[in-house]
Amino acid sequence: MTKPTLHFQRFEFKYFLPRHLAKQLVAALLPHMEWDPYIKQSQGFYRVNSLYFDSPDYACFWDKEAGVADRKKLRLRYYGESLTPETPVFAEIKRKQDALIIKDRVGLLAKDSSGHALQRKLNQLLYEQKNNEFLRELVWFKNRNALRPKLMIAYDRQALLGKRDKSFRVTIDENIRASLATDLTQKPHFERRIYPNGVVFEVKYYNILPAWFHRVLQTFQLQRLAYSKYSNSLRLVIPEFNDNNYQLTY
Repeated sequence: MTKPTLHFQRFEFKYFLPRHLAKQLVAALLPHMEWDPYIKQSQGFYRVNSLYFDSPDYACFWDKEAGVADRKKLRLRYYGESLTPETPVFAEIKRKQDALIIKDRVGLLAKDSSGHALQRKLNQLLYEQKNNEFLRELVWFKNRNALRPKLMIAYDRQALLGKRDKSFRVTIDENIRASLATDLTQKPHFERRIYPNGVVFEVKYYNILPAWFHRVLQTFQLQRLAYSKYSNSLRLVIPEFNDNNYQLTY
C-alpha cells in the first residue's frame, strides 16, 4: 500500500570534517544528544541510497551552480543495503529557499519506481488524490522538465537527536559514492568516492541552534559551507561538468 505524503520544513547547514575527527565530534555531541532509533537497531549506521533526476540540459545542476536562491530537485530514496520489489521507496521533492529546506515525499514500492512503472504509479496516485497539491506538483515538475534519472548516490549515515528537543538533528555521512544510473536496480558500473577521507556533518533544526552547539562548532573550528551531494558528485562522475571550482581534500 502506498504511504501518505509527508511534508516538513527546517533549516539545514552543512560542514566538513576530516574522518579521523568524527569520533571526537560524536563524543562532544553525546552529552546533549542521543542516537537515532534506527542507529540503535543497526551496526552503528544505516545506508541511504538516492537516485537523482534532472532535465536533458541538467537544469537542476546549473541552478545550483548559478546560486539560484529558490530551487528544487527530484529524487527517489530508499534505506538499507538490499533492494527487492517490495522495498519501500520515497519519491521526494527537496526545495531550497535560501537557508530554508522544504521537503515533500510520497511512499512507493521499488517495483513501481522505474521508467514507465513510475509514471503510471504517479498518475494513478494523482487520479486517486486529485486534491493533493504535492502530487500535482510532483507530476507537473517531472513532466514539464522531462526529468529523468541521472545519478545514484549512496552513503553510510549516523544520526543523533537532541535529548531535550527531538527536532534538533545531526547527521554524519561518510563513504559517499556516486555513479551514473538510470534506475534504482541498476548495479553501478562506474563508482567514484566523494571526499574519501572526510565526512559531511549536517545540522537540521526548526527554530534556533542551542548555545552548546555553537561551542561545539567553535571547538572543531567548523565553517558552514554551501554543498550539494548531487552537484559535487556529478562534477566527478562527468568530467565535463568539472569547472575547476574548489574541491575539498583531507
